[in-house]
Amino acid sequence: MTLKLGLFVASLAILLPAGADAASIREKTTYFAVRGSTLAELDHDLNRRGPFVSETGIRHPGATEVKFDGQVTYKATPDGCAVDKTNLSLDLEMTLPRWVPPKRVSARTRLIWDTLEKDIKRHENHHAAIAKRWLKRMEMAIRNLRAESSCSQMEAVVKNVTARYLAGHERAQIEFDTIEGREVNMRLRRALARAMDEQAGG
Repeated sequence: MTLKLGLFVASLAILLPAGADAASIREKTTYFAVRGSTLAELDHDLNRRGPFVSETGIRHPGATEVKFDGQVTYKATPDGCAVDKTNLSLDLEMTLPRWVPPKRVSARTRLIWDTLEKDIKRHENHHAAIAKRWLKRMEMAIRNLRAESSCSQMEAVVKNVTARYLAGHERAQIEFDTIEGREVNMRLRRALARAMDEQAGG
């Protein structure tokens, strides 16, 4: 079974209205139905029904949409202008497959699907964890900025820092996908071997 990996990345908007000094994270998981009684049928349905990722131009067995947003306010200081409050947010929407096996399906097919489904979920959860990590880094970096001579200069610095951290986040996501794609067959074989050992032992 072929496993393709995908990610959506959106940009951060810096706005000026006042907000609380804390980052918020909203998470949502949706599922798409997968049908079939053999591995070939499941693979075909995954490729047909999986979420379409515009960055790759193909459908994937799972995807995580990442959207950063937020507000930063400024205050006058003896040195000029500084960051007052940050109110960053992160929206994560994960799309995962869900298979309801028919009555007549082999135990091997069930086992392989369970192994693949867990790996897809693990992969997408890691994309979410990367985004959360970079949200925290970005928030701390903005809060710790030194004052500038004017608020327009302070805002420009915040925008530059934001762009740098968003670029770092995107690189981290791409690097993770690259490693995962390179190791996918070996990883799934190991996971399947463990599952078969557990089943035999149980």
